Amino acid sequence: MSRKTPTSLSTGSKSRTPNRNRDYRAEYAARISRGLASGKSRSAARGHPRAIDLPTAGPSPVNRNDPREQALRLMRQGASQAQAARTAGVTVEQLRRYREINTTSVRQGRSWIIFDTRPQTFWIATDGRMKAVTLANDDGSAVGRYWAAVSEFLATNDIGYLQRVTDEGVRDINGRFWRFELRPNVLRKLDSIGELQFTEIYADVAK
Repeated sequence: MSRKTPTSLSTGSKSRTPNRNRDYRAEYAARISRGLASGKSRSAARGHPRAIDLPTAGPSPVNRNDPREQALRLMRQGASQAQAARTAGVTVEQLRRYREINTTSVRQGRSWIIFDTRPQTFWIATDGRMKAVTLANDDGSAVGRYWAAVSEFLATNDIGYLQRVTDEGVRDINGRFWRFELRPNVLRKLDSIGELQFTEIYADVAK
């Protein structure tokens, strides 16, 4: 006795439920409205936040090996953002986000003025000894000028280099002031016992 052949055979897959008609325009408008109501910018509400919409990171130690950090250094030296990014091997967007999160920067023409208050540890000579102090990153330039003067003094024995140091010292991130050691005999003593390793010191204050 023959069986009737089914008019349709099951293929093992579930039958698809027809998509309901969705109003994508209304859904999009609703998403924008929810985002704006929660305090987001329109760009962030769309799901494409600008760098300024990203969460602001708290101060963090500077990693000089980060290519974005190297790009910032180039920008300090006068390179444009695009040039610095290309040289460091990062995208302009990556550099822009990094700059806006970690620094306060102002563009002047094609150059940038960058204020960097992230903490960084530097070595200084103070009160007859070497001391590692944590400063706002921008204060490292004062440390660099100090060590350049000390190096010239030790090389020439001309105390005039020490007398031309205009910074009395630096203030750490906790507000404590550390006075630069400028006494010639004390600096000579530190140098004689190998405390002043300028290769390492200059690496610490390099920009």
